[in-house]
Amino acid sequence: MRTRMAARARLVGFSAISMLIMLTLACINRPMKNAQPTPYIQGLESFPQSLEREVDILFVVDNSGSMKDEQENLRRNFASLMDALRGMVGGLPDLHVGVVSTDLGTGIYGVGSCVPGGDEGKLLTGACENPKNSPYIIDVQARGCTVVQDDDGLCQPSDCGPANCEHEPGTTFVLDSSTGCPRCRNYSDESLEDVFSCMADLGTSGCGFEQPLEAMYKALDPASGSNEGFVRETAFLAVVIITDEDDCSASSQQLFDDSQRTIDSTLGPLWSYRCFEFGITCDVNSRQPGQRQGCVPRDEGDPGAMLFSTDRYEQLLLSVKDPEMVVLAAIAGPPSPSAGGVGFDALVGLTDEGYPDLQASCGGIGADEDGAVPAIRIFSLLQRLNSDSDLGQWAFTSICSEDFSPALEGIGSVIGERLAYQCMPAPLKGCSDPGVEFGAGQHSQRCEVNSQCLAVCTVEDVFGRNTSEEVRYQVPPCLEILEDGTRLQGNKDRAVAYAGGHPDLRDPDLPVAACWHVSFEPACVDSNGAEILVARREDPPPKAFAEVSCAQIPAVEELCNDMRDNDENCLVDADDPCCANPQSCR
Repeated sequence: MRTRMAARARLVGFSAISMLIMLTLACINRPMKNAQPTPYIQGLESFPQSLEREVDILFVVDNSGSMKDEQENLRRNFASLMDALRGMVGGLPDLHVGVVSTDLGTGIYGVGSCVPGGDEGKLLTGACENPKNSPYIIDVQARGCTVVQDDDGLCQPSDCGPANCEHEPGTTFVLDSSTGCPRCRNYSDESLEDVFSCMADLGTSGCGFEQPLEAMYKALDPASGSNEGFVRETAFLAVVIITDEDDCSASSQQLFDDSQRTIDSTLGPLWSYRCFEFGITCDVNSRQPGQRQGCVPRDEGDPGAMLFSTDRYEQLLLSVKDPEMVVLAAIAGPPSPSAGGVGFDALVGLTDEGYPDLQASCGGIGADEDGAVPAIRIFSLLQRLNSDSDLGQWAFTSICSEDFSPALEGIGSVIGERLAYQCMPAPLKGCSDPGVEFGAGQHSQRCEVNSQCLAVCTVEDVFGRNTSEEVRYQVPPCLEILEDGTRLQGNKDRAVAYAGGHPDLRDPDLPVAACWHVSFEPACVDSNGAEILVARREDPPPKAFAEVSCAQIPAVEELCNDMRDNDENCLVDADDPCCANPQSCR
């Protein structure tokens, strides 16, 4: 299931009546239920419409003194991410992969290994032989030629050549050694994994005041101009942060003032606790050791704040990309949610010198274990762009994990899902078994209610969403478009509909600019295979989205004495096993 959040410009709305019904149902726990109106729910989904399979992946890697093992863990398991991407429909997408460090220095103050500006958020390649001509990996498909790929991902001989790599200057035309597919790459004589491993070997001499969020900002901000060409307008953007500290993105260079070092000075000892004290607010804000509860990032209006508000980074990501095209993940120190449901808990101890010191939330037990502090600022930003289920599955991973491969594989899988499928989140009213029309029905019984797919949906094209040039168009159902281009509203006969109501995604003979239909996709598990597709006569412009609202049905029979087949599986009331034993269906 592809979940949605408010930060992704999502409107998952319930009517007051539907909400009341669902709350009432949640409180009932007996086999026979009182009849109530069928709980159809309208939800708004949003799907990018470009056919380009492009992904820009930015790794923000901590290069401070305690990160040797963690960098090796990332480099060793990066292949899990690539394997997930290679396994997606159509094979490896068009990739840009870059690495920046968390080192932005300490302003005008020279603190230890910190130098003014640090690495400035610039993409790094170190002394690596590859990549060439750009400070990031480029591995994309050749364009403007005919490529035939079989179900196993193997490509037949094609008419592609060096001229078909002109869309990515600085690349060389190659045939992939494992698939025979034509690619354009700016590296040679090494695998993509080996190139990344060299790039991500940043060492451990970086500044100990890590600023991963501001490094991400500088790397992606179009105004900086330092990483030109890395972020493509039509590409999905994935950012992965790897650090054992929380973010210390300073809005004021005074945070690093080295003239203040005593426990009683305004800034306190020159120590990483400053990042916590002036970046986080809790129920107790002092330098005394003890438990802290309800800890949240300080906002812009907080007089005690010396770090940038996390709003800054959410706004950047959503200005660079539509929220549907952003994947943000982190491998960092896990924060502990406060019992009250607001913020996180933290524990403050003392160093041998008597400095206040934020205690590790994982690791840090053995003499050689540095551990990781709770990444409260980083996790709070993740919460805005990911659902709870995302955070539990792939969007956040403890940096104390011995193996990063599950996290990296999960990130690759979610990228692949967003590129490949347009799954609905629940079974659709009138289309509980979309596979019937494609000879792949899932219900064991056949009845009139699921003999064909007659989903109740509204679909709207949105071009230039969230810009001053935004325009919207209503998209009709393909089932209502006849061969001559006229529209027969309410049509249920596929024999008279253009292409049987299931035209190709790009059909130059389509009699209307666009129409929608439900296809069957086994990967769409939560909707019994229902995938919404918008067929078009020609490619849409960049930043095009389809906003889809469909009547959904419960996944199982919810009302057991209303003489209706609520879940449209051909079994009514007591005939449905879910009514006799509700827990068996959940």
